[in-house]
Amino acid sequence: MSEEFESVGPLDEKYRELMVETVLNTYPKYIQKDLLGTLEQHGVVKLKKKMTIKKGAQTIDLSEKEEDERLTEGLAFQPVMRAVEKREFTKSYHFSAIFAVNGKQETNFAELVQEGKLLDFTAANFTHDNVMDVNHPTEVVPTMFAIGKIKIIKFTKILTGFLPTTASRKRIKYNVLGVYHEYLDILEIRFDRARSLYQYEDDLFYHNQVLGVLNWFERVANFEIENINIPPVISYINKKDQDEVVVHSQAMSMSTGAKAELYTAENGAPILPLLGELKELIKTHEELFEQSPEIKDLLDKFITETEDTSDLPWISLRWKGDAKNEGMLVKFKHNYENKGYTLLNFFGRQTNMEKMNNVTKYIIDNKAELDERESSAAPEIGETSDNTQEVF
Repeated sequence: MSEEFESVGPLDEKYRELMVETVLNTYPKYIQKDLLGTLEQHGVVKLKKKMTIKKGAQTIDLSEKEEDERLTEGLAFQPVMRAVEKREFTKSYHFSAIFAVNGKQETNFAELVQEGKLLDFTAANFTHDNVMDVNHPTEVVPTMFAIGKIKIIKFTKILTGFLPTTASRKRIKYNVLGVYHEYLDILEIRFDRARSLYQYEDDLFYHNQVLGVLNWFERVANFEIENINIPPVISYINKKDQDEVVVHSQAMSMSTGAKAELYTAENGAPILPLLGELKELIKTHEELFEQSPEIKDLLDKFITETEDTSDLPWISLRWKGDAKNEGMLVKFKHNYENKGYTLLNFFGRQTNMEKMNNVTKYIIDNKAELDERESSAAPEIGETSDNTQEVF
């Protein structure tokens, strides 16, 4: 290996060991391969024995290491460590929750850094994330990384679990992001799955991750945050004349007490059974139903009343892919754990954060459309719904 790169110093050895355990326990092989491939493209590491290192280049030679050990061996060097830490900011996560931020925030994040309440990932004196041990909680000091008008605040914890068969200890570095979309006035909280052995038998484990980040933004960054009523936005998207997003599946709890989970066929048109098929039937045979308006009115009324009076605990939407990007499936679980907000569950391989950003923007843009429609449809003060003046 190149001697020009300093290895992680003795004071950071415990942190390095934690990162190694985290990679071994939570990083699939495809993620390790992608990370190393990116580092190779930037000349940070050498993976192929025949590859020539340019004279004077600061390249870490990992070509002699076993393929499964290259990333963990590379963590002894600061450039590889920083690449893994940066990926924790920019990768996609399995879960997110979206909240409204009231008005433009006057928070000066640079001042929080100066006050020691926040670490700056790009600062010259940055060493590594501040890690909180949940068994010995202290005041959390998260790390910030800004991408344009998006500020990402990373909260890091050590989670410890014991395998029931061998009682051997497993530790991982667990990250929760608070993503402030300044241009949208939105705070999004992102986090990954954690195996049950790391959840400390906490039934509200994921909600508590959300709550911890909300508390920091309200208490330290002085944000004013409130829940977003997402179900009507999803309903608006579902009924909207567009091809970008389609319903994949949904649960329905009907007013009669009946419950159903509906899924589109894996192959074929993305149409939900029952209600979706009825809508398609009416649309396909429009001329025939025009000859029997009473029947069409009855079916339309049945569909509308069923949708309006049914509770939808969750619904999954599929964003269609194209030649360059694969599609994406997102499950929306409304009123998560009866806490009033919607939890988004992203399915598929982990990639970069762009897809999550696009989903957030799509939801907020459609919420703005819906709010504008409802505002323009509402009668003016002093008028009734039929536009006649009220008498006071």
